[in-house]
Amino acid sequence: MDTLPHREFEALRAVSEHGAHAAEQALRQMTGVDIRLDVSRVQTLAFPDVPALLGGPEAPVVGIHLRVYGDCRANILLALSPEAALNLVSVLFPPGIESLEQMQELELSGLTEMGNIVACAYLNALSQRLGMSLIPSVPMLANDMAGAVVDVLLIEQGRTSDTAFVVQTEIRSRPGMGGNILLMPDPASLPRILDALREPPGA
Repeated sequence: MDTLPHREFEALRAVSEHGAHAAEQALRQMTGVDIRLDVSRVQTLAFPDVPALLGGPEAPVVGIHLRVYGDCRANILLALSPEAALNLVSVLFPPGIESLEQMQELELSGLTEMGNIVACAYLNALSQRLGMSLIPSVPMLANDMAGAVVDVLLIEQGRTSDTAFVVQTEIRSRPGMGGNILLMPDPASLPRILDALREPPGA
């Protein structure tokens, strides 16, 4: 994974932008907020360096995580700061709550489902672009430090590699509404994705 040619990184960035655009549209439709998603990084990282993308291993994070099955295996994470999570809950369920500890089943389910819809929109766009079946798992919500949240994503990859291939999409909006989407293909699946990029559907 560390020796991908520049053109392949750029091809992955381009196809990821389609996923980011679909996720952006889903977020805007759900919240009515002017939100922009930008693919900021496509890179390989040592496992200990991945939490830095979310502010460092001890940064508090509210994460909605889905595993991806089908033609390739991957993990996708919608990661929000506690402030962003609270602000989104306030948009979804006005007037909102004052702390994450006050979240009841309604808010928890709503936030999880929002993450599910955004992640699935991202994956559906990738699936169409790559001509691959990408099947998401049931979403899981975690409120923890970034290091702990990321460890869950990397536990399976750690059996075969000590580096992660990461596509980072930054969520940009008004102050207090930002976050990240991290897509991490399994190392064994990355060659299939690259093959699909070299031979797009209908070629």
